[in-house]
Amino acid sequence: MTVVVLAQVAYGLTLARQLGPLSTGRALLTAALFVPESIGRRLINDYDDYRRGVDRPDNARPGSALALGLSMERVRVVGLTCFATSVVALAYLLATTSAASLLVLPFAFVILIYSGGPSPLGHRGLGELVDFLLTGCLVVGVVVWVNAQQLTLAAVLGAVAAGFLFAATMFHNDLRDVAEDLRAGKRTLAHALSERAAKAWYVVLMAGPYPCVALVAVEFGSLRYAAPLLTLPYAAYLTVGVLRSRLGGTMPSWFHLPRLLAVFFALFVLAGWI
Repeated sequence: MTVVVLAQVAYGLTLARQLGPLSTGRALLTAALFVPESIGRRLINDYDDYRRGVDRPDNARPGSALALGLSMERVRVVGLTCFATSVVALAYLLATTSAASLLVLPFAFVILIYSGGPSPLGHRGLGELVDFLLTGCLVVGVVVWVNAQQLTLAAVLGAVAAGFLFAATMFHNDLRDVAEDLRAGKRTLAHALSERAAKAWYVVLMAGPYPCVALVAVEFGSLRYAAPLLTLPYAAYLTVGVLRSRLGGTMPSWFHLPRLLAVFFALFVLAGWI
């Protein structure tokens, strides 16, 4: 997911570039801060899943910190250190944009309590909402704001497209893990919906990015910014796979979603810089 987040930052920088010239130093710092942020959030989430019994030594998720045999206490410390490093870099970028921009900073801690803490938001059915508003929309909006010092309709539409993509990624994961999460006492949006309603929401989340990016192309006055529409057949393939399967482990693999996000963002970046 760190690769996906970097692709998302490049996507945001591409939006910003259309609004004005970029500062190389600020653009590089913007990209750099999301590396420890992404790593820290993943490690904090791994530690919380271990603490709550979602991951156990005999049944750890492949690729998780526990499955790799790492000390979970050290995982927690490294995760918090990485997250703190990213917050400091973000505070600098916001402060050097405008003093009022620092009002965004508390939302970084909302992301932290979404990933872990005594009452993680992701365990209360709010994971998809947080991913839509913060991991998707806010991240892209902040990248554009600290590099272009303005937000236009095109930038907002681009941010909303990212919000749909990240919410769909979380929702797919929750739908696949619905039984395991329930046994561990983790209640997600998947537990609050019937199977029919869950599949309807999945269709909405997967379809949502495409009209947004089409409108971005209209706003920028160039068809090339609609390049992410080329991923629509892949999104349709995954959606049909989910609609035809039962919720749970028979659904298409979650790893399709990061690939979809990475390609979606990469196509927009290539279109904007070629």
